Amino acid sequence: MSTNAPAKQTAPSRPANSDDRRRSAWKQRMRDVERGMTLGFRRDCTFFVHFFVSSVVVAAGLVMGLGLVQWGMLVLSLTIVLTAEMFQQVLKTILESLGHHFPDSARRAERIGGAGVFVAFVGTVITLSIIFTERLMALFGA
Repeated sequence: MSTNAPAKQTAPSRPANSDDRRRSAWKQRMRDVERGMTLGFRRDCTFFVHFFVSSVVVAAGLVMGLGLVQWGMLVLSLTIVLTAEMFQQVLKTILESLGHHFPDSARRAERIGGAGVFVAFVGTVITLSIIFTERLMALFGA
């Protein structure tokens, strides 16, 4: 008895990282977020510096034993600075795509964006100074 079963057909294989496969909207969004963070780190060393300093501040907070409200203020402050820096990078990218011959209003917009990052940074420094000064005074009994 011989059985002549038809050959099993398989679907053509596609690469595992193929961009043409369908993803759910939230997975695609997370992928875009990851790529955006990567571009943020690679595009401008300022973002990396802010992120590094943020890591040092978080480590100092862990060592000093900050309270829940202090952690909330610390995380919010650092997040505001990193977000402002990302928006500044978006603005720079848009202006670069226009070329070097953009109007003065575009240059003013870039300067205003830089000022926004500076204001966020100063606010964060003041907030963190208050938090860490209060904590150091509590630790050393002053």
